[in-house]
Amino acid sequence: MSMNSNERRLKILYMLQSGKKVTSRTLMDQFGISKRTVFRDLRVIQELGVPVTHFPDMGYGVLRDGLIPAIMFTFRELSVIMMGLSFVKSQVDREMVRDAENVSLKIRSSIPAALQSQMNILESKTLVSPYIKNVEKRESGGDWFILCSSFVEKRSVSFDYRDRKNRTTQRTIDPHLLVHYTDHWNVIGYCHDRKALRNFMLSRMKNIALNDRPFLRYHDFKLDDILYGRSESNFPVTIRVHQEKAFSLLTELPGQITSKSRHKNNLTITFFIDDLDFINEWLLRFGKHVAICGPEALKEKRKQLLMDLLKKQ
Repeated sequence: MSMNSNERRLKILYMLQSGKKVTSRTLMDQFGISKRTVFRDLRVIQELGVPVTHFPDMGYGVLRDGLIPAIMFTFRELSVIMMGLSFVKSQVDREMVRDAENVSLKIRSSIPAALQSQMNILESKTLVSPYIKNVEKRESGGDWFILCSSFVEKRSVSFDYRDRKNRTTQRTIDPHLLVHYTDHWNVIGYCHDRKALRNFMLSRMKNIALNDRPFLRYHDFKLDDILYGRSESNFPVTIRVHQEKAFSLLTELPGQITSKSRHKNNLTITFFIDDLDFINEWLLRFGKHVAICGPEALKEKRKQLLMDLLKKQ
């Protein structure tokens, strides 16, 4: 469905008010319009009294004193918000759930009665992770809000971290990314002690504190570097997965894929991982639908793990 000029100009206004500088090329690509149309739209917005200004080498924006109140949510936009809040409310961390409930309350108190009614209906009809109620003891590890503050202020954070072997160490990192992995949150950051990117589960972080010192330096990491690491010690792993489980595996696979090939009902994948013990246990969740092709070290770990499991029966 095509967008009329008024809808387009309203969206451009929202983009200008977002705090990010918007270039004419961004608007041309976003809306499929010419540069001439971009300038005409900006002129119309200026004529409405909005102080649009141009920042050299950065793009267009709105002077802060000239911001106008956001127009009310549409039902479609409210539906998107409710879906996001439903996801956050499904988290194990009680503090995150309480924050989501507070956001929901504030939105509900600021919208018309008709939208309040629609919001109540959506809230009652949207369920994410309904079996979370089976978890009696819910954790509140790692203050996600302090991490968000760290991103914005570019300040390092310190915390006590409990690893898989239940050992606790004190860490200081420059956080780069918050990541949700299926059932838990992680923060990926540059570890001052290890001088490398490290991945930390929020549920294992305690006594997290925002430091006065800024990031050690600017780290020019690409997204793939942050997610998969740059370590030269990564192991290439090749597996064969049945198409029935291929989608689930690919959407959760914690490694960087280097090759994929399909033969009949199976997909063969090669990826890099830095922890063979971890990937060995992780692959076990897919049972008979996954076969390990290499390396031999991982095959041996799989045999040993299965033997250990049989001994516990």
